[in-house]
Amino acid sequence: MMLLNPLEGLPRPYHHHPMPDSTAPDTPVTEVDTRSRILAAAQRLFRKRGYHATGLNDVLELAQAPKGSLYHHFPGGKEAIGVCVVQDITQALLDLLAQSRARSTAALLTQAGEQLATTMQRTNFEICTLFAAFAAERKSSPQLGLALAEAYEALAAAIQSYLERDGMPARSAQDTAWTITALLEGGSLLSQAQQNADVFRLTVKQAVRLCRPER
Repeated sequence: MMLLNPLEGLPRPYHHHPMPDSTAPDTPVTEVDTRSRILAAAQRLFRKRGYHATGLNDVLELAQAPKGSLYHHFPGGKEAIGVCVVQDITQALLDLLAQSRARSTAALLTQAGEQLATTMQRTNFEICTLFAAFAAERKSSPQLGLALAEAYEALAAAIQSYLERDGMPARSAQDTAWTITALLEGGSLLSQAQQNADVFRLTVKQAVRLCRPER
């Protein structure tokens, strides 16, 4: 398992490289463990230093992994690692929404928003700017930029589905879902700048107000 959950305290993400079981005897446990250590180390360093300032040697040192194993699991190097980190964090967020028992989108956002605010505080707000750091690398790392775009699309689509379940028309639900996604991302960045999770809680309240089906 990963040494560090992409969203500490939230559901553990699904890994694209499945854990070995009785139906996959040719996948050594040590290989999966090494891959998980590399991803965990990279995610921690990306949070603390940013994507650009993190070197592969730094990742290997923290992961205690040989250099050959990095290119075995991630032939694309740091960009490939970054893509996996984005996908893991996105899956953790989607799991957070899916596992909620909230009966409305408004209740879901309120519940998930508080869990995210708590996570921000626990991680000293480092998690807040991770996607923004990746976005800044889009020109030099196109695959990372594509993964980030897909991540936002997946999150907006999930919110849209909940809004439609509440009775909001599809087109309005789509527009509202993207607005909510933008609000939450902006609130996350402002919370990091202010070192205050209440800023994010405020944007959650505004996002909740957009969930009325009559929009």
